[in-house]
Amino acid sequence: MAGFAGRSAVTAAVVRGCAAALALLGAVACDSSPPEPRATSPAPSGDAFTVPPLWLPAVAAGAPCPVTSARPWTGPGQAGRVLGDGPVHPVADYLGGEAVLELRPGDRRPDGAYEKKVRWIAAGYTGPVLVRAARIDAPGAAGVTFSYVGEPRDGGHHAVLTRENSDLPATTTVAGPGCYAYQVDGVAFSGTIVFRAVLQPSPRPALTTSRE
Repeated sequence: MAGFAGRSAVTAAVVRGCAAALALLGAVACDSSPPEPRATSPAPSGDAFTVPPLWLPAVAAGAPCPVTSARPWTGPGQAGRVLGDGPVHPVADYLGGEAVLELRPGDRRPDGAYEKKVRWIAAGYTGPVLVRAARIDAPGAAGVTFSYVGEPRDGGHHAVLTRENSDLPATTTVAGPGCYAYQVDGVAFSGTIVFRAVLQPSPRPALTTSRE
């Protein structure tokens, strides 16, 4: 009987030990936090923009400048005529209604270049746009600057348009009279617009006659 009682006590102790171990394991399992999900890289944006090469036409010195034809504008915003296929256009009203940039003595800057106000308009497009410009019939610098959006970048003026229809006050700078071109690039579009810059003389003062 004593041996049986001893074996029973040992068995009871083992059972209690196993129960305690199971309880401890259960507590640890309940207190453990679930593993955090592994971080993943965000999907690439559909508006990724790669700057294309500058592809402007070349015009022989003295040859006619093949200006882009203006067309009537019926889209949003204030414009009578625009240049180019879009969706981002210079407003032709600022280029004599066609594609002629008239340079006057008052437009000349201290560095000798001419700066003219040429407003742009965008319709049905949001995303990045890059506008570059150059003279195409001789050496000569040119450029475009949007007044309130974007920054100089990638050899031109870069901006991100956040509204489908945008009015874009801007200036065009040219070295002097000659044949020039804009290249307008965005997501899924690229276009070239040719215009001519011509000097306009200062208006002559009105003649007055004196009476004796």
